[in-house]
Amino acid sequence: MYKRSADLHQNETVDIMATRKKDFDLALVLKAAQRCKQEDGSISMEEFLRAYNELCRFFKLIGRIFGFVAKDLEDKISILEGYVDRNPDQYRTVQSMIDHEVSNNITKLRGRPPSGSRTLLRLHRALEFILAFMRRLGRSSDHDRTSYIASDVYKVTLAKYHPWIVQKMAVLAMYTLPARKDLIEMMCKQDYEEVLQLLIQVTTAAQPVYDITQKLYADNGILNLP
Repeated sequence: MYKRSADLHQNETVDIMATRKKDFDLALVLKAAQRCKQEDGSISMEEFLRAYNELCRFFKLIGRIFGFVAKDLEDKISILEGYVDRNPDQYRTVQSMIDHEVSNNITKLRGRPPSGSRTLLRLHRALEFILAFMRRLGRSSDHDRTSYIASDVYKVTLAKYHPWIVQKMAVLAMYTLPARKDLIEMMCKQDYEEVLQLLIQVTTAAQPVYDITQKLYADNGILNLP
């Protein structure tokens, strides 16, 4: 058992070190997040999905187990993009989507595809983890282990929705994450100092998007869609 765990740690480290591609573009996420909230307070589906397409890279780059999370998120983005393409009026904003699906009693639809409300809820839950992790990352020191930050944040966010075995695998995978400076230089297109500023800007811009969406789901009684 010990050897298997050690091998997994070693393999995870190799995987992470092999992804030194500087693929993650925080500036793109910021731009989309800033455009997400419209003047009337509605949340643009197009900009939300644009930001999330980039955030999927974040999950791919922080460890193999989160590569599976990224694939699941990509599938959900594709489902929502399909809804937007087929029904642009009803799915122009998060508000219009929820109004449409609640009015037609289809929020609990689990077929193929599942309802937009159910699908977006999964992205919304992951966004809670992302924002909390970025906020903690921005406040940490250069040499702080991001593994502890990610693990702490995961336990109070995404872990609530994952089965026990996925929780254990995720925490194990996160132990391989390097110090803050190493992680940023490995993942991000922007230079280190710019990323520290972008972390603050992204969380500031995206938090209202999360809060508005959370309230919409709560007000409509759909925060716990199966």
